Amino acid sequence: AVCGARMRAQTAVKRRGTRVYRAGWYRCGFAADKGPAVCEHRVWYRQDRLEGALVGKFREAMTPARVAALADAVNARLVKALGASGERAPGLKDEVLRLERQAGNLVRFIAESGESAAVRDELRSIESAIAGLRLELAEAERSQVAALPQVHPSWVMARLAELDRLLREDGPRARLEIQKHLDGDLAIRPLQAAAKGAGHAFEITGRLNGNSLLAVNQEAACATLVAGAGFEPATFGL
Repeated sequence: AVCGARMRAQTAVKRRGTRVYRAGWYRCGFAADKGPAVCEHRVWYRQDRLEGALVGKFREAMTPARVAALADAVNARLVKALGASGERAPGLKDEVLRLERQAGNLVRFIAESGESAAVRDELRSIESAIAGLRLELAEAERSQVAALPQVHPSWVMARLAELDRLLREDGPRARLEIQKHLDGDLAIRPLQAAAKGAGHAFEITGRLNGNSLLAVNQEAACATLVAGAGFEPATFGL
């Protein structure tokens, strides 16, 4: 938020006697590479503190009640979509039968009256339409018997727990995972520390994408419906 540059994640190594200590930090890329003439934001932020605060905000936003409401809304859309697909089947069958009768009449006309280029073209057009409708009908009937994918609140909460594990064990993967749940960039701003020894105070602002925790559920079929569920990203500051 000070100069618009990207924060850089890096590991600092300290040695005390025979012991080696490693810690992850974030710092401003411009301040590191170009110095105070470009950016005076020279604070180093502890990676575990900063990322832990961010995951804590995810947990705060994804309360059990909110997760349950999101899951219910998405599952309702899935049921509605499946119902709409099933409702198409009878109409498709009627249309196939109607076109098959037309095709039969044209075949009889050709048999009785002789070859006609115009009639033959019409027959090919009808046969092509029948083939397309049969494919659509088969898809509609498959959707009626397929297992309906469901979004489970417990699965969403498990994904949040997985973020905690990744932060402890695999920082780069954790950062990639966090990016999936953001709508745009985050901005970090240094603040005046409340008291000496309290560490560097900071403020992070951004927007959470609530859909992201649902959009990659166990069934890929959920993704399109979840993306259209209409949940607005939540603006936050911490």
